[in-house]
Amino acid sequence: MRVVLRILAAAFLALSVVLLVADGTAMLAANAFIATPLAATIASLFPGTLETVQLAVQDNVHPLLWEPTLTTLLAWPGWAVIGAVGLLLALLGRSRSRRRMVSIDQF
Repeated sequence: MRVVLRILAAAFLALSVVLLVADGTAMLAANAFIATPLAATIASLFPGTLETVQLAVQDNVHPLLWEPTLTTLLAWPGWAVIGAVGLLLALLGRSRSRRRMVSIDQF
């Protein structure tokens, strides 16, 4: 399970770096701060997906989950959201460190 989490974390972090480089290139060209929202990235990669997800969430889960929560998340920069998910997956997939018992005599 940890191996799967580590692989997913690496994929998400790699995608985050690609999106950050794309935004950085656009920033250098425009000489201004440009952050592409996650919704625009998803719409350009998978057209029609956001409308389908919106209908599915509003019909099957709850309309309040879409409007204040997911729309806010989709308005954030794509590299930040995907990078945060990648970091979370990396933390969940990390190996546990061994804890050694230290005796008082060792000091």
